[in-house]
Amino acid sequence: MTRRLSLFLFVVFFILAAAAVMIRVVAAPSAGKSAAERLGIIHPTVVAHRGASYLAPEATAPAYILARELGADYIEMDVQRTSDGVLIAYHDDTFERTTDIAVRFPTRAKNPVADFSLAEVKSLDAGSWFNARYPDRARPSYKGLQILTFEEVVAIASAARKPIGLYIESKSPELYPGIEYDIVKIVSRRGWLDAKKVIFQSFSRESLDIFARSAPAIPRVYLIDEKMEKESGWGKLVRTAAEAGSGIGPVGYVAFPWNLGAAHRAGLIAHVYTVNASWQFSVLNFFGADGFFTDRCDLLMEYYGRRPDRAPGDILEKFKY
Repeated sequence: MTRRLSLFLFVVFFILAAAAVMIRVVAAPSAGKSAAERLGIIHPTVVAHRGASYLAPEATAPAYILARELGADYIEMDVQRTSDGVLIAYHDDTFERTTDIAVRFPTRAKNPVADFSLAEVKSLDAGSWFNARYPDRARPSYKGLQILTFEEVVAIASAARKPIGLYIESKSPELYPGIEYDIVKIVSRRGWLDAKKVIFQSFSRESLDIFARSAPAIPRVYLIDEKMEKESGWGKLVRTAAEAGSGIGPVGYVAFPWNLGAAHRAGLIAHVYTVNASWQFSVLNFFGADGFFTDRCDLLMEYYGRRPDRAPGDILEKFKY
């Protein structure tokens, strides 16, 4: 009986070991690392999704300052344009979810971002929603936080003590013709037009093509969601990503080793979004991910063995949040 059990366990172990080896072969992680090195991108990569957005209201000053001070490799932002032509860092198509717009402008609460001037955008409270939704992470200083302009985010990155990059998405670019040129102009004027400092990203192939024409040296990442994968197929998306830029950014639900491996063999990096748990880091890292967009840059850095110098609370206190 003991010999049979030992044989059974040996067979199970052998099958699991063989499967693990096959996953790594299929995922081709070394090719992803080589692609990152060629592009000058830190590998594996910590991308602070809208800043340290688990610990502070997304895309606000404390979220980006936290990500910077914790040592994230990139701070990520979605860029849109106000009615008076100013670029702002904001994700949603409307302001309903993360501001008090229903109070400030009740008859326009469902209007798109582009319908508001910068002055109107700056009048919104972009922090109180966080306190209400996450009382365990709430801070009085979050009340009344403003939405940032794109240039204000660049300024936060520019004040970093250690190198940090900008991971910039053209959000709904079809609504903002020419926004890519506006982004490149600001990045260039602020001295950030450097392949080791900036990555452009978009769900739009056309937008990536415009970035390629206006700033050809800057890496470009094609973002992929489940619907795109279902409708187009992974092979076509990888070909598009290779034609349009340097990398692919799949949602975690389609980041299988065979998909990431296909991207790696096409010479692409693969940054997976939006991943926030240690077990997810472990699984997707094993599957070949070259880095992650995460709301938990603090947690991801610890996972990679890069423990921040200071605790988030101490950083917030230092910067009076």
